[in-house]
Amino acid sequence: MDNTDYTAKALRNRQKRKRQVRYHTITLILSLFILITIPLLFASFSTEANDLEHQPSYKYYKSVEITKGDTLWSIASDNFDSGHYKDLHEYVTEVKKLNTLSSDDIVTGNFVIVPYYAPEFVGGR
Repeated sequence: MDNTDYTAKALRNRQKRKRQVRYHTITLILSLFILITIPLLFASFSTEANDLEHQPSYKYYKSVEITKGDTLWSIASDNFDSGHYKDLHEYVTEVKKLNTLSSDDIVTGNFVIVPYYAPEFVGGR
């Protein structure tokens, strides 16, 4: 066996070994990616399913009759939902816009429309 055959064979073996190392490296990286990704996906799905705070809620409106002693703020306070408004003032502002009120003054016997939220959807035809 002469020296050129040995050199050519060594070069082929080196190239073959590089391909094997590349193949094993890619396989290892893909395996690690899959092993990390699948548990994270399952964890995120189970977290979302159990997260009651982020359940969908639907906005509705109801009419409230103003009785003696009621104020706009007392009605708003009774219907205020801290999960959807940052504070009572923001809620009162929305109630005033809904009812086209320019002040906090309301009249006994009249009605005021107030928004509220519910987790169930009431669909109409």
